[in-house]
Amino acid sequence: MAGAVAISLTVLATAHASPTPVSPRIYGGTLVPGNPGVAAVAIFDGGSWGKSCSAVVWKPRVLLTSGHCVTVAGGTARVPRLAIFPPGAPAVQYSNTGPQGASPVNVIGIWTPSGYVNASSRVEPNDFAVLQLDQDLGPSMYSRLATSAEMSRWASTLYPGTIMGYGLNSPAGRDVLPVAAGVPIDQYDPNYVLGPVFSVQQNASVGVCSGDSGGPTYATNAVGENLVLGVNSGSAGGCVSGFTGAYLMVGFSAIDYLDLVNQALVAAGYPSIPSAPTNIALSAVNNSVVVNWQPPATSPDTVVNYEVSDAAGGVVCAASALACTVTDLPDGEHIFTVRARNAQGEGNALPASVSAVTTAPTQMAPPTVTKKKIKFRTLAGTTSAVVGQYRVVDVKGRRICTIKDFNPNARSLSCPLPKKTGTYRFRVIGVTQMGQTPHSGMSRKVRIS
Repeated sequence: MAGAVAISLTVLATAHASPTPVSPRIYGGTLVPGNPGVAAVAIFDGGSWGKSCSAVVWKPRVLLTSGHCVTVAGGTARVPRLAIFPPGAPAVQYSNTGPQGASPVNVIGIWTPSGYVNASSRVEPNDFAVLQLDQDLGPSMYSRLATSAEMSRWASTLYPGTIMGYGLNSPAGRDVLPVAAGVPIDQYDPNYVLGPVFSVQQNASVGVCSGDSGGPTYATNAVGENLVLGVNSGSAGGCVSGFTGAYLMVGFSAIDYLDLVNQALVAAGYPSIPSAPTNIALSAVNNSVVVNWQPPATSPDTVVNYEVSDAAGGVVCAASALACTVTDLPDGEHIFTVRARNAQGEGNALPASVSAVTTAPTQMAPPTVTKKKIKFRTLAGTTSAVVGQYRVVDVKGRRICTIKDFNPNARSLSCPLPKKTGTYRFRVIGVTQMGQTPHSGMSRKVRIS
C-alpha cells in the first residue's frame, strides 16, 4: 500500500446544469440502473449542493459510506444536510436547487471513527462512516459483511470483486446512473497505518478514479452470497489525463469497524454483529479434527451458532456449542477457522492461525531385547490414531504380552520376556481406532533357558 496517503479522495463535484450523457466514470464498467446495492448521497455543505457521494445499501435502514462524505472539509463537524436517492435510481442534482427525485428517508444517525478528521483532499486515516435512516430505503442485495478470513484469502488469490458507484465523468460532471466494474481484490491489511484497508487491482482499461467515494466493493462467494468488503475511499489512475503512476483504489473494510457498525445496527433495530471467536484450538483424533474455541469478545449474546470453515472457505461443520468435529479427513495438515453467526447470518472470522495433522498409523519399528525386557517405540507422535493397546507376539504370532493401560504420550514401552525356555524373535503390533498396524519387523534372536 505504499503511496496510498497521496491518493486523492473520491468526493464528487456536481454541475450547475442538467447532466449530459457521457462515458461512465468507472472506466471499463457498465451502467447498472436500479441496482439495489448502491445509492447516491447528495451533500449540502452549508452553501450549496455542490458535492455528492455513493453509499453501500447494506441494510434497509443502514448505509455505509466514506467519512469525508459526511464531514465538513478541513475539520470534524458533520455536514449540515444529506439527501439519499433510491437505490440505483437516477441521481440528478443541481448545486443551486439540490437533488431531484431524492427518497423521503432522513439520515438520523451518523457514526465515524473516533478522531476522524476530513483534513485534506488525500486519503485520511479511517475514512469510514455509517448512516442510520428513519425508514427503509429498500431491500439489500448483500448477505453479510465479508470476514477478515475471507478478505485475506481473496486478496492472496486475486479473487474477482465488483466496484460500484456514481462518479465523475468529467471534472465538472457526474454519472446520473450507477456504474459497476469487475476487478480483482489484491490486498487486505487490517493493520495498515491508515487503518484497516483493502485495495483492488486496476489498469488503464478497467478501474476506479476520483469521483466515487463511499461506493461498495463486494465479492460473490462460492455459494452465491454477495459479501461487502467495504467502502471505496480513494483512487489514482484511469480517469486522470496523462497519468503515469501506479493504478490504485483503496477502501476501508467494514468488518473492522464493528464498534461503529454495531451502534448503528442497534439504533436501527437490527442485531449487533459478533466479532471472531477466540482461542481456537485444533486436535487431530484418528482421521478427524476436533475444533474448540471460546465465544467472541464483541456481541457474544447475539450468537446463535458457529461455522467452521476450511482453508478454501467451505463450511465443514456447524455447532451451537463451543466445539465441532470435522470427520473423514485425508492424511495431512488441516487448517480451519471459526465464524460466529447472529440471527441474520452476520459474524466475523479471523484468518486461520493454527493447524492439525491427521496421520494413519504405520508399521512400527522392530522391538529390542535386553536381558529382562522386550522394549519398543510406541506410535506416539507419529499418528493421529487413538491407540488402544500394543501386542508383542513371537514369530508364529503367539501373544507374549498385551499392554492396555499406558500413558498415550509415552515414547517407549516394554514387557517382560517369556519364562518358557526356548529361542525367540519378537514383533510388535499397535491396535488403534483406525485399525491394526502391520506386524513390525523381527527383533534379534534371544535364547531363554
